[in-house]
Amino acid sequence: MKYSRLWYGVFIWLVKKIGFAAFLMPLFFCFTAQAQPLNSDEVLTVSEALADRNDDGEIDFINQKVTIGGRSSVDNLVLNERFLSIYIQDHQKGIQVFSGELQADINRGDSIIVRGTVQLYYDKPEIIADTIKIIDSGIKKPVLIPLQKVAQNPERYLGMLSSGKAVVSQKSASSGYWGLTMTLEDTSEHILEVYVSQSHAFKDQFNLDLFSIGDEIEVTGIVGKFVFQSNGNTVYHIKPRNPQDIKTTGIPRKYLWYVGISVFFIVVFILGWLVVLRKQVKARTKELTTALEEKEILMQEIHHRVKNNLAKISALLDLQISTAEHPAVEESLSNSKSRINSMALVHDKLYQTQHYKTVLLNTYLKELIKSIHDTYTSDLNNVEFDFELEPIRLSVDKVVVCGLLVNELIVNSFKYAFNDDKQGRLSVVLKQKKDRISLSIGDNGPGLPNDFHELVGEGLGSILIQNFADQLDAKLDVKSNSSGTTFTLIFKP
Repeated sequence: MKYSRLWYGVFIWLVKKIGFAAFLMPLFFCFTAQAQPLNSDEVLTVSEALADRNDDGEIDFINQKVTIGGRSSVDNLVLNERFLSIYIQDHQKGIQVFSGELQADINRGDSIIVRGTVQLYYDKPEIIADTIKIIDSGIKKPVLIPLQKVAQNPERYLGMLSSGKAVVSQKSASSGYWGLTMTLEDTSEHILEVYVSQSHAFKDQFNLDLFSIGDEIEVTGIVGKFVFQSNGNTVYHIKPRNPQDIKTTGIPRKYLWYVGISVFFIVVFILGWLVVLRKQVKARTKELTTALEEKEILMQEIHHRVKNNLAKISALLDLQISTAEHPAVEESLSNSKSRINSMALVHDKLYQTQHYKTVLLNTYLKELIKSIHDTYTSDLNNVEFDFELEPIRLSVDKVVVCGLLVNELIVNSFKYAFNDDKQGRLSVVLKQKKDRISLSIGDNGPGLPNDFHELVGEGLGSILIQNFADQLDAKLDVKSNSSGTTFTLIFKP
């Protein structure tokens, strides 16, 4: 009791002498030192903390508290969206840092110091953190280990960041993770897995269904391992930090399959459409062919009836000619009959051909002239024909007008140019030069009278010739002398 009172007296004297705040200061520094051990402990590298210096097969600092410095290779709350879970590494080793209580805003590339206990979790070293301090933020990127080296000795590079190309050999999934089994250089010698756990912050954004067996991928992530307690099998894997850490180096086979299926259905659709279209075209063609055949039959019937009607008119004129008592009437009726026959010949040509809008002028003129010859001479050899006709097709309207004009000229030649004493010669020349047609009709008769130009327009034949030339919009040129007469028509097709 005596000593207790003595110490109490000393305590009161110190408080009064130096003050209460100054008295508590040493106690404050004492507790602060216990809360911030990083300032007093030796800071080890990751390689030193994981070293096995006595070669006994175990980490020297296992189950011991250490202070480790390293650079983070992943953001916090990424690999585990609930608890602090990051990986730090140096140039040779890496380790997972985990805490169920601490939280810190740590990003990849941050240099940090961790105080905690080194433990094994499924035969994989990790540090259970008590305190964490960030030294600098994202100044340097962590060392990246080629995936080829990792595949050859994955145990050596546990906890380190790796990147490289591989080929997907298998796809797997369970209630706790999604994964891809991959081989390097398309061989089964070195096998790793891509591992995405259910606790990953971006688990819903990974589209591993996109990849197919045989796809070449480029993957970046942290090297890890898992030991099955049931059989002791060890699986080494790569933990991607985000969906961008897994990508194909070309077009995924799944896309190619989709493209192939799409192309197949498109081809089937096109072929089906072509079959339907072909049937429709065939049916429509059949309809048009039937309609065209009916039209052809109708046109043939029309031209046939017109020709027959003109033939009936010609026959009536023959009857009138046979009963005519005056030579002038007989001549007039004969001229009318000849004109009608020239029109009937056009319809006869149209009836015999499938061209209902055009007629070959050369063939028509040749038959027309011979028909007129048969009408006006009984001896077919009395007049010699000299035809020089180019094959030219003209519209029906122009052929009819041209035939009527030629009819007038040929009739005049037979009536006035030829006689029984002299062999008659009739030349017909039909040519086309560019956009002009030239038609010349000449005979070897005595020529036209000297006052022909004064008489032009007084007779019916002359009036018709001029009118027909105007309808053709033709230039009419007449040359006549004692050796014969030539009429030349020049007009557009």
